[in-house]
Amino acid sequence: MLFRFCHIGYKTINISFINFTRHYARAIVKSRKKENEIIDNEVKNEEKRIPIIVSKKKLYDFYPDDINKKKLILASHGWKNRKSKNDHFFIYPYHNDKTEINKIDFEELNINNSVCNNLENLDIYKPLEIQKLGIPKILQEYNVLLAAETGCGKTLTYLLPLVTKILQWKENMQSNINAPLGLIITPSRELTVQIALELIKISKNLDIKIKIITGGRTKKIILNPPVGQVDILVCSFGVISKLTTFGVYNLKFVRFVVLDEADSLFHHSFEEKLRVFMKRIFVGYSHTTKDEFIDSPQLILTSATIPSRMKNVLNGIVNVDSIKHITTEKLHTILVPQKFIRLIPSEKPVELLKYIKPKVLNNQRVIVFCNQNSTSYWLSSFLNDCGIKVTNLNGDMPLSVRRGKYGEFINGKTMVLSTTNGGSRGLNTVMVNHILNYDFPLDTASYIHRCGRTGRIGTVGTCRVTSFISKIGEVIVVQKIEMAVRKMKPIPLFNLMDKGKEEELVEEEVENDYTEEIIEDLHNIENIPY
Repeated sequence: MLFRFCHIGYKTINISFINFTRHYARAIVKSRKKENEIIDNEVKNEEKRIPIIVSKKKLYDFYPDDINKKKLILASHGWKNRKSKNDHFFIYPYHNDKTEINKIDFEELNINNSVCNNLENLDIYKPLEIQKLGIPKILQEYNVLLAAETGCGKTLTYLLPLVTKILQWKENMQSNINAPLGLIITPSRELTVQIALELIKISKNLDIKIKIITGGRTKKIILNPPVGQVDILVCSFGVISKLTTFGVYNLKFVRFVVLDEADSLFHHSFEEKLRVFMKRIFVGYSHTTKDEFIDSPQLILTSATIPSRMKNVLNGIVNVDSIKHITTEKLHTILVPQKFIRLIPSEKPVELLKYIKPKVLNNQRVIVFCNQNSTSYWLSSFLNDCGIKVTNLNGDMPLSVRRGKYGEFINGKTMVLSTTNGGSRGLNTVMVNHILNYDFPLDTASYIHRCGRTGRIGTVGTCRVTSFISKIGEVIVVQKIEMAVRKMKPIPLFNLMDKGKEEELVEEEVENDYTEEIIEDLHNIENIPY
């Protein structure tokens, strides 16, 4: 009897235990489903997240929300060791693009109506961000620094107000012989020609006399100076410095002075010459207008980087406090995808061929940057021997050889341009989608300018910058760039060769090749003296 009751109790307990285990099993299944759903959502969110840095080792990948992590590990942290060869990582643009719909016309910015008509003929209808910010300040006759990313429209930002002002001034005063009203100074002949072409296009049929001077035969010019009216003089620094020293051109009536690519013109090698030249112009702190003509010259500086030596150069010449800084949010940031590859020096030629050949076969233009003129010569010779046509352009070339070189690349006779930092400033290379830093620059300003040769307004297709990293100094610069990106901050400006020898960025005039033509045929590129 007792045994029977015990048996009944046993069955009851056993049934309860079974029911309990079934309930527990169902709970486990539900929790696992929830865990799987969470993991799936995390994976989907991970896929939706846009990376800023993608490394060969996924451990070093970086996303915008990773900035809150206390410790930032660099993908390039071990690159000072040769064992890191063939390692690589990518950096993608990380700025917040807050582009707004353009609701303002050039007419609303008080640009001359005839100039606006010329812009429409060039299919330019709306001002870009830097133009909306800069044009009003320039027309209000402030001294202005335009510091914005490369290829964003800085040239038109000062050319449009200049032409508008020249038209106003000419209505109320008589032109003088060899006495320009506007003066545009550049660090290189290629940039001089490029700016002159833009100026001619926007001032077409407006009776504005434009003259371009790019250097050479200055002695003959001084002995037999040209005589004629000139409203705007576009010139490289070396030649205008000499011609004004000997009084060939009168700067008394200049009221609009532009230093294009100012950070190059402020290079310490040329500081004294530039200071001597600027003392002839007497730029005012503020400007008053009398009979539609301002009483002192207005100064415009342009650059893709804020010139670090501006105070040194302009001290005692211009009150630096009078200069209004016009900048954009994208200044000193990554604008196109970048790839950094760690190589040992002996691997670079082979990797160069692997990089160049498929692009040339697809008719894609490439600019290859070197740190030294000698490397630029070797690189062009090496690629030509490998059956790849290359244009070589560097500051060591005499003007007789240099003339026409950039034009070969622009008009497609060659697909590859081998150059140094001198070819990184200001040139409007909208046809270029690929940049290769064969030698990585040891200063971040040159890096920013080199990257700016692609991804410009008007460039069609995917753009990318690739950099070979092989020396310790190059690794140091890359690590500083990567750290700035991981902190979501602008790239810091510094130079590891401040006291070393650098390429001269401002060309000096060379005898026996003076070019003083006014360019009129804009459709025949063969006539353009690049």
